[in-house]
Amino acid sequence: MTYAPGIEEFVDRCNAVMPADFFTYAMEEQRRLYQSLVVEFPYELPLDVRWAEHNVTHGDAHLRFRLYEPSRAGSDGLVIYIRGGGFVMGTLDTHHSVAAEIASKSRINVMAVDFRLAPEHPFPVALEDCYTALLYAHAHADTLGIDPHRIILAGDSSGANMAVVVAMMARDRNGPAVAGQALISPVLDFTRWRNGGADAPLLTGGEMEFYTACYTPDPSTTAHPYVSPLVAGDFSGLPKAYVMGAEKDSLAIDAQLYAQALQRQGIDVELVIEPGMVHAAIRARSLSPTVEDAWTRYCSKISEMTRAVS
Repeated sequence: MTYAPGIEEFVDRCNAVMPADFFTYAMEEQRRLYQSLVVEFPYELPLDVRWAEHNVTHGDAHLRFRLYEPSRAGSDGLVIYIRGGGFVMGTLDTHHSVAAEIASKSRINVMAVDFRLAPEHPFPVALEDCYTALLYAHAHADTLGIDPHRIILAGDSSGANMAVVVAMMARDRNGPAVAGQALISPVLDFTRWRNGGADAPLLTGGEMEFYTACYTPDPSTTAHPYVSPLVAGDFSGLPKAYVMGAEKDSLAIDAQLYAQALQRQGIDVELVIEPGMVHAAIRARSLSPTVEDAWTRYCSKISEMTRAVS
C-alpha cells in the first residue's frame, strides 16, 4: 500500500494508541483512548485566534459551543464545525486545534458545536443539537458579529454526515439558509455497515458496524434519510459543497457518490480524493506535507464559499 509521505508513521502511531479492536472495549475506555490522540498529536493553537466557550439556551434547548475568532477576519461569515468520532466519542477538546486552525487559515469565525453522544443518546439527538446551533447562530447573528446569509456547515466523518443532514433539515423545515458545505470523509450510507464491511487503515468494518448499532439501535432507522442520505438521494435545494475524501479510506465512495448526486441535481460541487491519505488524516497535518496541503486548500475553499455569497 502506497501512503502519502508521513502517513505510514501516522497510522502506526494511531494503532499504538487505539488498537484495531478498541471498539470492543468499554465505552468509557474508548473515549479515553480517543481523547489521548490529542496528546499523541499535539498542536499549538494559532496566535491570531481567540476563543471562548458559551453555554446558552435557544427555545427549550441547551447549547454548548466554542467560538473562535481570528484577529483579522476576512469575511463576516461563520463556519459551524461538527466534529467526527463515530457519534460516540470526542469532545470540544479533541477538535480544539482543528477549529482554531480553520478560523486562522480561512479568517472566518468558527463555532465548534458540542452535542450529546450515542449510545446514551442515539439518533436523532445529536442532529437536533447541531440543528439548534444553526438556529442559534442565525437568530443571534448580530451578537456573534456575522452575516446570517454566510453560514457554512462543515465537519469530518460522522460530523460531515451531520453537516449534510443539518442542511437537509434546514431545507425541510424552512429553516435558515445555508451558504455551503465543507466536508471531510463524509459517511453517508450506514445501511452498508449494519452487518460489518471492508477494513481500511484506521477504520475497520467492525468499528463501523459498532458505530451504526450505537447511533441507530433500531435497525429500521438505519435507512432514514437523516441517517443515510445517499439511500434517499434527494439533495435538491442544498447549498454548494466542497467534498474531500481520502484514497485509502473505505468512506471515499461516499464522498464520490455524494458529489455525483449533487452534480446530477444541478448543485455546484467540487470533489477531491486526496492520494495516499487515510481516514482521520487531518490529525497528521504536522507529519505529512500532503495532508497539510489538503488542509490548507480545505480552509481556503471555506473562505471562498463565504466570500462568494452576494
